[in-house]
Amino acid sequence: MRTHTIPSDFALSSYDYALPQELIATHPTHPRCDGRLLVYHRTSGRIEHRHFRDFCEVVPRDYTLVCNDTKVLKARLYASKEGGEARSKNLREILFHKACGKSRFFVQIRGRAQSGALFRIYDHAKSPTRFCMRVLEVLESGLRVVEFSSRDSQSIESSAPLEIDEVYALLDLCGHTPLPPYIKREDTPSDSRDYQSVFARNAGAIAAPTASLHFSQKDFSRIKSLYEVCFVTLHVGAGTFVSVQTHDIRAHTMHTESYALSSQARDVIARDSKLLCIGTTAARVVEHFWRVGESEGVCDLFLHPGNAPKRTNALLTNFHLPKSTLLMLVSAFIGREEMRRIYECAITHRYRFFSYGDAMLIF
Repeated sequence: MRTHTIPSDFALSSYDYALPQELIATHPTHPRCDGRLLVYHRTSGRIEHRHFRDFCEVVPRDYTLVCNDTKVLKARLYASKEGGEARSKNLREILFHKACGKSRFFVQIRGRAQSGALFRIYDHAKSPTRFCMRVLEVLESGLRVVEFSSRDSQSIESSAPLEIDEVYALLDLCGHTPLPPYIKREDTPSDSRDYQSVFARNAGAIAAPTASLHFSQKDFSRIKSLYEVCFVTLHVGAGTFVSVQTHDIRAHTMHTESYALSSQARDVIARDSKLLCIGTTAARVVEHFWRVGESEGVCDLFLHPGNAPKRTNALLTNFHLPKSTLLMLVSAFIGREEMRRIYECAITHRYRFFSYGDAMLIF
């Protein structure tokens, strides 16, 4: 019996590559403009090796920049299970995802946590706080539906569940910067600044739109004086780090993330202007809006070589994980073979990879 052959553009194995561990950036470049910038010219296939300080020298003035202004929550919490031994060394890690109701939220909890389990939230000094979390439901995906409460008395049962603004305040008070899973270290106070874009405004992301991290406040002020800039919002979720598991990438079920466009962004996209998307998240919003015409909602757009961009002219992005949808998105812009050539070049030239790493400009 003849087995079905998956075309190379859609075979998951085509998007794997070997990366030396030392090229994974665990800390950002300071100052931000000192980061390296690989420039790829689509018409000629030429590659330039620059630094991010050369951005305005490289990008023509007739491009409009589209930026994602989502703000990263301090989404990682630590807690002890009520009824157990409440010691700091026994703390459980909780990753907040998003709201799923007025006072209900999706979270991940490291280790077992059945429906009804109660957790006491700890602060940065690893001391217990008055905040608690109750597990309401365990989903097949592994996520838990929970509610948070403030325990002013000894009984958590009598306290009203917190709503989203109150939970965001809890995260800001007790939470930690949700560094990506491949950064094997504790977060530090500087990460709360470094893992946030200078134009972050709308809270809701649990991962940064990392191409945005290359701009300092000074650099971005200069850019706004030289280019038209507009903003979209896409709240980046944990799905951005999930590798595709299906052998044929077209069978992959894309994760969903909420988005919204400003009126200026809608007007810019609608007119005949050259768009440079700052990051894959901005590109996905632009391309989703171009296809469906809705100014806000849920984005599940999966760009790959079989679903190429229709409106975006240029892209600033980082270097992405093997077998990730982001790597496939880059291939949608420049083709799989060129993507592989560029990544081989980046590894040879010792570029720094992933969220705190160097950047690539495609135009």
